[in-house]
Parts: sequence; structure tokens; C-alpha cells
Amino acid sequence: RMLVVFGAPAAFLVTGLLHVVAAGDTNLYAAVGDRAPLWIGVHTVQLLLILLMAVAIYWLTEGLTGPAAQSSRVALLFYLVFYSAFDAVVGLSNGLVAQYGRGLPAAEQAVLPGVSDALSGGGLDQPVPFAIALIASASWLVAVTAAAAALHRAAAPPSATIPLALAGVIGAVDHALPFGTIAMALFLTAAYVLSRPRTTR
Repeated sequence: RMLVVFGAPAAFLVTGLLHVVAAGDTNLYAAVGDRAPLWIGVHTVQLLLILLMAVAIYWLTEGLTGPAAQSSRVALLFYLVFYSAFDAVVGLSNGLVAQYGRGLPAAEQAVLPGVSDALSGGGLDQPVPFAIALIASASWLVAVTAAAAALHRAAAPPSATIPLALAGVIGAVDHALPFGTIAMALFLTAAYVLSRPRTTR
């Protein structure tokens, strides 16, 4: 259990650091470029990490009752489905497109940035990937912040509940650097505090 609760966010932190930094690039296809194998590997690993993160969040509130705990568990179902779909559509698919394009002449690659834009779904012009990304982020937000609220109701210390709630909010923005790495560091902080034995006076 401790391996999952600490190992999953730690591994997610690392995959966030390994994401292709797209600063200055106007298209994800250009950002991935020759780093397609790394991009594909990162998003393949993340499919497993999404499952393990859901288990870790569930275990943090195991045994707790009430609306917040129940809301967290329901949101986890949506997180599992839609964050996995988001990772596959926006992550893996863009990596595969970039890898395919590496073997084509420059003239034939001209259409691929548009394909990447369609898969990324950055706006309402691509409603399906946009909706998947929105539900994925919202489900993470609800699952983690509701877990923090349930732990607060169970008298968990603020040094655990506040970082956990912040992990939910910040991680909903993105799972890559810098948001994802900060969120996972906050999650690890909360898990560490919750794992420590409580002293009574």
C-alpha cells in the first residue's frame, strides 16, 4: 500500500519532468518532433500510473464516510475513464503521429501539424478531445479536493489536507511540468503527513 501511495505520485512527478516542453512551439507536432519515442514511452507508462493514482487516492480515504468521501470515489471512476482516454488521445496519438512523420519527406509532413491540432483539442472547434480533457481535469479536481475535505472532516491535520487540496487544484491545470510536478510534490507531502503516527496528549 505504501509503495502505491508514494510510488505512483513519485513516478508521475518524473513523467511530468520528462514531458516535451512546448514553450515557443505553436503546435504539439513540432514540440514532440524527434523526441517521439520518449513522448510515447511517457504516455504509455502514465496509463498505468493513472490507475495507481486512483488506487492511492481511494486508499487515503478508505473507511471514511460522508458526502465528501463518496464524491471523491465517484469522481475517481470518471478520472480513470476520461484521464486514460485523454492520455491516449492527446498523448499517445500525438506521439505516434510525430513518429510516423519522421519517415516522410518534408512536403508530405505539411498536413501532420493539423492532425496534431485535431487530436489535441485545444478549443471548441474540436469538441470531442476538448470534452475528454475537460472531464478528465474536472474529475481529478473533484476526486482529490473532495478527498482532502473528507480527511479534514475526519480531523486530519491541515499540513496534510491543505497540500492535498492544492494538488487537486494545481494538477487539474496540467499533468506536465510545472503544474503536474508541483501537484505530485504536494500529494507526496500530504501522503507523508498522513502516514506518520499521530501523537496524543
